[in-house]
Amino acid sequence: MKIAVFGGDKRMLFAAKAFYDDGHEVLLTGFDSLLSLCGIRVCTVREAATECDIAVLPVRPVTDDKLFAPFAKHPISIAGTIDRIGQKPLFSGSAFLLKPYDAGEIYDYSADEIFTLRNAELTAEGAIGLILNEYEGAVYGAEILVTGYGRIGKVLSGYLRMMGAKVTVAARNPADRDMIICRGMTAADYPEINWRRYQVIVNTVPAEVIDRDAVAQMREDVFIIDLASVPGGVDVSAAKDRELTCIHALALPGKTAPLTAGIIIKDTIMNILKREELLG
Repeated sequence: MKIAVFGGDKRMLFAAKAFYDDGHEVLLTGFDSLLSLCGIRVCTVREAATECDIAVLPVRPVTDDKLFAPFAKHPISIAGTIDRIGQKPLFSGSAFLLKPYDAGEIYDYSADEIFTLRNAELTAEGAIGLILNEYEGAVYGAEILVTGYGRIGKVLSGYLRMMGAKVTVAARNPADRDMIICRGMTAADYPEINWRRYQVIVNTVPAEVIDRDAVAQMREDVFIIDLASVPGGVDVSAAKDRELTCIHALALPGKTAPLTAGIIIKDTIMNILKREELLG
């Protein structure tokens, strides 16, 4: 099978290599500074789209109507790329971003359970790395609040507890709060949070749950990380007004563990191909 990988960050380089290591012929485009990568052919968008059997776009494929390709020398039209791919099987993360571009059927690998679970582990690990590298205090004994108890919140809060932090998790679902307590942590609903108590606050909710009023109550030396996708869950302007440390940590797996993240993309796509009986 001939697989074309279009643009993206380092994750897509490692995904391309993982496909190649599995025995597939791989075309790579959007990485103009590369002359070659192992036995992978680096080529133009036109060549990749014309010759491939399946096309793979990045986890977040579009930025300002252009293919997300930070290593390309010139902007690449996402509409033109999709048009050239035509009716070939198209795999992309965040497929909803491609709706304006008249794409055909898209297989959204970022919505697949395999991807979301394994990506949550990498995101949690990356968040802990940020805390260890950027927060000036110790994790052990620190009062840490995690907002949200989805996939990332579950993994992250468990890791932090094992590291000796005093972990509180904010969750709206009463059943989630019961589970949080069963796992040896403190549970809270949002109206009852004492924001000033926490030295570190990590948001995982993709909606504003930490508003200006919450930020106003925080201690001056708080360390805030927002893991949620744009626009995030923290009122960043309020944090800036108070000169609080607030990091919007987007696409952490691509920055902290691109090799493993790339393998996860490859594994997920191969599972979808098998499930949809698209393997020749």
